[in-house]
Amino acid sequence: MITLYLWQLRWRLLLVALVMLVLYAYEPGFHLHDAAGAELDPLVTDPRGVGFTLANLSAASMLVLLAGFVSTDRRRGYYRIYFSHVTRPLGFYLLRWTVAYALSLLAALAFLVVGQLAAWGELRAGLGVMVQPAVFALVYGGMVAFFSVVLPKGDSFAALAAYAVTSLWEYTISVFAEMERQPISPALRDAISLVLPPHVALRHFFDVTLAGGSAWGDVAFAGGYGLFWLILAGLLLWLREWP
Repeated sequence: MITLYLWQLRWRLLLVALVMLVLYAYEPGFHLHDAAGAELDPLVTDPRGVGFTLANLSAASMLVLLAGFVSTDRRRGYYRIYFSHVTRPLGFYLLRWTVAYALSLLAALAFLVVGQLAAWGELRAGLGVMVQPAVFALVYGGMVAFFSVVLPKGDSFAALAAYAVTSLWEYTISVFAEMERQPISPALRDAISLVLPPHVALRHFFDVTLAGGSAWGDVAFAGGYGLFWLILAGLLLWLREWP
């Protein structure tokens, strides 16, 4: 089954490879001259900052590989064919999701190694930067799974919209931080950040780690966020079991 699924994903894997090329071109840390980065954000100058590009790659990979992975089967009638035998929908789609997750992390790992060698000729960032892509793949993979169960189409676009809204919210928070008077209360700001995908938590994890501290609570929160959507998708699939 896994071999057949990988064959079905061949064109999507090619699209993931194209995403890798685009992200390599836009990763600022890979294109800095040694003397140019002194006054830039550590996100750019520190080799560990590549973890955010890896996170975006893993999230994009999950959106590409999982697009319509439940909803399309139902819309085209494949769902009835697959489960006319003893196969359980929950196990079947969990296997698909796990394969997509593994492929997303492999893509991020390949990008980490090949990108560094191509840009710097050496490995400056270690496997520790794989924390962000592992969590982002879980977050957006969980969201796509949920949307694919509840929506007839557009699951990956819904998750992408959540990404865009969260990125806009991150920018808004940075603007608020520069204002003398906050336009919204800290409680409301924290509530919004809690509901949206945990980009802010992973940025805080990076900042604390860069300063030599530990912020694994942020990683646990972000991972729990992704698991929440994944488990909710599984529960809905198990409860409804559409033939």
